[in-house]
Amino acid sequence: MQGGHFFISHGSWFVRYRDSDGKQRAQRLAAFDDNHRTLKSVRPLADDILHFANLKEQSPDTSITLQQYVEGFYLPHAKLHKSPSTYRGYRNLYNAQIKPRVGETKMVAFKASHAQKLLDRIGAEEKLSHQSFLNIKNLLSAIFSFAVRQGVIGTKPIQPRSIEIPKGRKTPKTYAYSAQEIETMLAILKGAARAAVAVAAWTGLSLGELRGLRWEDIQGDHLTVRRTYWHQIEGPTKTEARQNAVHLLPAVREILAEHREKNPHTAWVFEGPKETPLDLATLGSKHIKTALEGSGVAWHGWHALRRGLGTRLFAKDVPIEIVSAILRHGSVHVTRKHYVKTLPESIIDAMKKLEEVKS
Repeated sequence: MQGGHFFISHGSWFVRYRDSDGKQRAQRLAAFDDNHRTLKSVRPLADDILHFANLKEQSPDTSITLQQYVEGFYLPHAKLHKSPSTYRGYRNLYNAQIKPRVGETKMVAFKASHAQKLLDRIGAEEKLSHQSFLNIKNLLSAIFSFAVRQGVIGTKPIQPRSIEIPKGRKTPKTYAYSAQEIETMLAILKGAARAAVAVAAWTGLSLGELRGLRWEDIQGDHLTVRRTYWHQIEGPTKTEARQNAVHLLPAVREILAEHREKNPHTAWVFEGPKETPLDLATLGSKHIKTALEGSGVAWHGWHALRRGLGTRLFAKDVPIEIVSAILRHGSVHVTRKHYVKTLPESIIDAMKKLEEVKS
């Protein structure tokens, strides 16, 4: 197992290692600056490089089973290369649905027919949504794509149209908060709950981004997301686009200023009792949900606030490309499919216009 040789050259940190072809390589990690002055500070940046090089050196033989490969190679790779929430989702999906049903199937023997039988069996035994079945297929595809890149197998057995996804149960409809609902919530909530809802509703930050927000990330009329905090794990942003500056409306700046005044010695914007990010998920499911009882507004979770921002912008005739940029999506398709809901008032306005045409 290579540990790598770290050195500084021309004002930057580098790591030297040997690739699978035996050639010695050096790769730049970061500039030698205030954030990267020690070996400890840059070692995590080299983990991905060294881990992948070591995987290639230990490339598994053709007798390895799917279970051995996923647990010994793919999941460790995903843990390094994916966000903590994505890795946890992959691991849980594999443990719950794939691992119990693949037995001793060899990697080289796994065909599209095996994947189809696996999905059909899960469909017969579990009441999963169509999206869950799609996630299982995508995970299998990712596993075998990685295996092809490692040279474990020659071709990927799962192609885009080689597998028929079980219909599954209908996915529950998602919710998007209206502006009126946001105003009601802000009038009822106090303290960190009010500030967090205001930021989420009018900036579109996700739960992990909210928890990872520090006061130095807020500069004047904008903020920058530099990290996420998921459960007890601090990690990078989901995509590079998520690091784009986020504008703060005057009302949001005012609420944050009040929150800061009441919490002058905190490092995290939403800080818990142990000087770590506040558990906003529990705050929502217990405190906010209870506080809203009888108000006519139900608690639908933090993502309904982000989804609501996209929906409200689109309802105001903001082009979908701009909505996507505000939500910091890497793809307009994601915005259109998952973040723009038809509000009841939009339907009413459309019907009124139809009536005007008829008359």
